[in-house]
Order: sequence, then structure tokens, then C-alpha cells
Amino acid sequence: MTSLRTPPANIRGQIDELEARAEALEQQLFQSQRLATLGTLSMSVAHEFNNLLMTIINQADLALAADKPEVYRRALEKTLGCGETASTLIRNMLGFARASGGERVRLQAAQIMDEAVALLGRDPVKDGITVERDFDESLEVEGSRVELTQVLLNLLINARQAMGDGGGTLTLKVGRQKQGVALSVGDTGCGIRPEHMKQLFDPFFTTKKAGLDGFDGDAGTGLGLWLAQKVVEAHGGDIRVVSRPGDGATFTIYLPEAK
Repeated sequence: MTSLRTPPANIRGQIDELEARAEALEQQLFQSQRLATLGTLSMSVAHEFNNLLMTIINQADLALAADKPEVYRRALEKTLGCGETASTLIRNMLGFARASGGERVRLQAAQIMDEAVALLGRDPVKDGITVERDFDESLEVEGSRVELTQVLLNLLINARQAMGDGGGTLTLKVGRQKQGVALSVGDTGCGIRPEHMKQLFDPFFTTKKAGLDGFDGDAGTGLGLWLAQKVVEAHGGDIRVVSRPGDGATFTIYLPEAK
């Protein structure tokens, strides 16, 4: 007789199949979210490329109008610098878009934060945002580079959007706390309304369509923070937020320190 506590083999098989399908769908959703994030970044990347191209054109005009070797050299050096910046930007974006997800490796926590910042495409300073860094370079975690970078990138996009055209201060920290390795992204933007705090990590919750808080790096689908929480929890960690309306917000990811 089959135990009431043990499902029949056919039921167990169906459960296993459903769990496998759910995991596959979650991976597809994560990949779709990654592409949506790249779409969100496309405007700032295009703006940055336009600036680089204008610099290259201006330097070429300057060199053509001049008749001095030192002018040629300065123009070529600036043109080369712009080309290298553009190449790095594209390389970072393509690497992020093409990377496969789940392999867990030993990672330097500060490096993950830096890689996420690099993926913003446009230097926050150019938007009037002061970036303050406080990193403990010695701390390491074990996890998926792609997944953790995606989480931090979404938080960075949220922070930049929350501060808007007026700029502000972006505070990035990597340190050790009793909960584990803490990676935090803080801004001086609009903050989050108290009635929205409990819903922030609910799937499909977003305030963008209503133009309220402006938090969710996934262009208003309401899945960015939900997926972030799922990824962090799958890494054995936790994600928390502290905010008051008009006083910015700070999202902190806690991950187990690599042994």
C-alpha cells in the first residue's frame, strides 16, 4: 500500500516535470529581463555614443585646419581615446547580453559593483550625479556573475532614474556586516512612499505608469525588484530597502561571504 505521505510515482513524476518547467520559465524570464534592462539603457548609450562621435569629428576638423605636428598628435590621441571608450562600452554591453546565467564561482564583491556601474553606459557624473564609493576590496562571495550583476544594474538604474535631471549623490558601498557581505546602492532621489514599501518586491508592482516613485529598472513591468529578490535569495542572501519620501532610498544586498 502506498503511504499517504508519499505521492504515487506518476504524481511524483508530474510534480518533477512541473518544477523543471517552472525553473526553465524562470530562466527565460531572467533572460528577457536582462534584454529589457539593455533596452532601458539604450537611450543613455546612444547619447554617449553621439558625444564620442562629435568629439572625434571635432578633432578631425581641428587637425585638418591645422599645420602643426603637435596639433595632429593631440587630435589623434583624443580620437584614439574616444574610440577605446566606445569599444569598451560595446564590449561590456555585448558581454552582458550574451552571457549565460547560472554558474557559481568565487567573485570579488567590489568588482561586481564596478562592472554593474560600467554597464550603465553613460558616466553618472555627466548627469550631475556625484558617485561616492566605499569598498572593501578583500571581500568575496560565491555566485553567478551574470545574475548578481543584473541585480546591481537594476538597482543602479532605479537610483539614477529616481534622482532625475536634477542629479544628486549615488552612494555605493561594499562591506562586511553581521548579515554577511553587504552591497548597497543609495540615492538622494524622490524616495519611496510608505504605502508602497511592502509591495516593492511583489511581481508586477510598479509605480512608473502612475509616475509616482519611479522605482523599477525594468521600464515599468514590475518584475525587476521581484527578480532581484529571487536571485539574491537563491544565493542564500537577502535584500532590504530603507527609504523616506523626499530623502532617497538605499537598497542593500546581503550575501554569504565566500569561505
